[in-house]
Amino acid sequence: MSTEEMSAKDRRNALSSALGRTDELMDSFMDVLKQDFSAKQHEKRDFSDTAAMLIPDDEPVQEQTEPEVLFKEPEDDRLHMSYKALCADASTCKRCGLCTTRKSVVFGTGCQDRPVVMVIGEGPGENEDIQGLPFVGKAGQYLDRWLAAISLSRETNVYITNTVKCRPPQNRDPYPEEKSACNAFLKRQIQLVNPQAILCLGKPASTLMTGQPDATMGALRGRFFFYDGIPMMCTYHPAAVLRDLNLKRPVWEDLKKLARYLGLQMGGS
Repeated sequence: MSTEEMSAKDRRNALSSALGRTDELMDSFMDVLKQDFSAKQHEKRDFSDTAAMLIPDDEPVQEQTEPEVLFKEPEDDRLHMSYKALCADASTCKRCGLCTTRKSVVFGTGCQDRPVVMVIGEGPGENEDIQGLPFVGKAGQYLDRWLAAISLSRETNVYITNTVKCRPPQNRDPYPEEKSACNAFLKRQIQLVNPQAILCLGKPASTLMTGQPDATMGALRGRFFFYDGIPMMCTYHPAAVLRDLNLKRPVWEDLKKLARYLGLQMGGS
């Protein structure tokens, strides 16, 4: 019904109803203003009914929540060190229990300036612990043969290191807390060395670098991943191949795939 069609009586009733609601709202305001707002009295007062009257149904009250507080651990100082300073820090590191059983800190060796490949293994063995250099035992000699087969050498275009810089007793796999203690060393090494590609050897190194802790070595090998934009290949550890020569062929296939990706010449098997 339009306003013109409303009778005078209807208009009076509508106006009266509106005025009545206005009076009701004003009474509610006056009641609020007359209240004792002491803490004791305020605890007993429920203003929800009044609020419901004052706020239209299509504008619900938004519940306020406390602002989220994020506690961020301070950044590791090692992530800003020079190569020389990082190596010096590692030489006296006591961030995990391996410092109590090591003979040497095995930091890294090879080309430090944009090598073609950065090799990352699990951890130093007995010979490495004695000499203070990575991959110098039988597994290291075997690794050198792998690298030479695809035109790589630690003397010219390869940098070699491990996920942990101290030897785990009995050459066991590094524990998670040991790898965690060395993470900043490894991350900064990668930043400083800046390799064209990364070759991970063995499950501990491969699962750490790919971020897939539950993956099998068989599932990771032969595939390209990326670490901070750097192409990365995973394959079996030389020590594992020396124990099981059936792994020799898969490793050679992985190395050939890496060589093709980098445009390296191949020869031998």
